[in-house]
Amino acid sequence: MKVLLVDDDELVRTTILDMLEDAGFEVTEAASPEEALHRNGVRHPDVLITDINLGSSLNGFDVAAAAHRLWPTVRVLLISGLPFDRTGQELDLRDHYLRKPFSGSSLLQAISDLVNGAFTPPSRG
Repeated sequence: MKVLLVDDDELVRTTILDMLEDAGFEVTEAASPEEALHRNGVRHPDVLITDINLGSSLNGFDVAAAAHRLWPTVRVLLISGLPFDRTGQELDLRDHYLRKPFSGSSLLQAISDLVNGAFTPPSRG
C-alpha cells in the first residue's frame, strides 16, 4: 500500500515513517503541503497521512481537500495533538482523525479502519 506522509516536524515525520516502513508500507514523505502536492514522483497514494498544523499557509484540511481533487479515491488520516472538536472542521466521509501521541499499533489500526471503512467519525464534543 502506498502512503504519502506530510508533517513539518522532522522528528514526528521520521518516527511515523519508521512505523509505516516496518509494517511494510511504501512511504513517500513530505515536509510541507506544497512539497506533498507538487511532487513529481507521487503516483496516486492509497492513503495520505497529514498533520493538521503544518506551519504554512495551508493546513492538513487544505491538503486533504487538494488530495481528494487530485486522487478521488485516496483515504486521508489527519493527525494532531489537539482534540478533534478543537479543530473547528468537519471530516470528509473518506477521512479519519487520530490524536497524537499515538502508538504504532494505533496508527496501523487507524489505517486499517480507514481503508476498510470501519471507523466512526469523531464527535464534536
